[in-house]
Amino acid sequence: MLKYIVREELIVIFKAVDIEDKEIITQYLKKGYHEACEYSFTTMFMWQHYYHTKYYRGDDYIVLLGEYEDESFTVMPLSDKANMKSAFEFIYDYFDGKGLEFSVRAATKEFADFLEEHYPDRFLIREERDYFDYVYDAEKLRTLSGRKYSKKKNHYNHFKKTYLGRYEYKRLTQNDFNECIEFLKKWSMQKGEADDTLENEIIAIKKLLGNYGRLDVKVGGIFIDGRLEAFSIGDRVNEDMAIVHVEKANSDIRGLYNAINKLFLLNEFPDVKYVNREEDIGIEGLRKAKLSYNPIRFVEKYSVLEK
Repeated sequence: MLKYIVREELIVIFKAVDIEDKEIITQYLKKGYHEACEYSFTTMFMWQHYYHTKYYRGDDYIVLLGEYEDESFTVMPLSDKANMKSAFEFIYDYFDGKGLEFSVRAATKEFADFLEEHYPDRFLIREERDYFDYVYDAEKLRTLSGRKYSKKKNHYNHFKKTYLGRYEYKRLTQNDFNECIEFLKKWSMQKGEADDTLENEIIAIKKLLGNYGRLDVKVGGIFIDGRLEAFSIGDRVNEDMAIVHVEKANSDIRGLYNAINKLFLLNEFPDVKYVNREEDIGIEGLRKAKLSYNPIRFVEKYSVLEK
């Protein structure tokens, strides 16, 4: 769906992010060094239905719009440093011209510093801990080496011993995706009563699987006795870092989450230095699980409002 506004005799067109936009958006993503999961085309595409994400392409930048709970927001412009100021002022003027409250989400520390430098005391910049991405040493997760990972390795070894000769890790392709969908149905039943976030996550996963041939994602799964019991989906956000967008496993099988975590990285991303396992969105159990893998740092994120 296209949105039109008229400003200084220029028609500005915001286009909904779709799969055919991958090449052009990726081109602009490469103008900066990104680590946050929001600045991956895969993330934009898989959650477009949830945030109604749209974009406008200027001469030297792309700006994005989203909606959540009937409120509009933007994220950092996709631009090199030389054009960041003009890109930011364009999207600010758009909000102002539409009479919208200005709001930026998923701003990094570098962007917060940029705003403080160029627009001192103009914006309220708030740290959003629930949306910090967790970054890990990839080699540690591939090997589970060291004292800090002894419990994880024990669970993994228990899984290997229990299912010796019965399990297989496999890179998944379109021929396997029907099994992924069937597994998702069982996994959602394990979770109990479905909520809005869970339902939308399943939609997002189906979008990735349905467009596998046009994305850069890798999909890996673990089969036990010939039946899919865990799978993961990831890609690279930059040369050094992979993002794990999806990780699902049968929680009744001890060590299975440890196994898919380790084997997916070992087989699909054997050379990356870092792994981004995204945020915990303030869920206590999820935060505990992500901290238990010993992150080496966070990708800090901030929200920005006008004072």
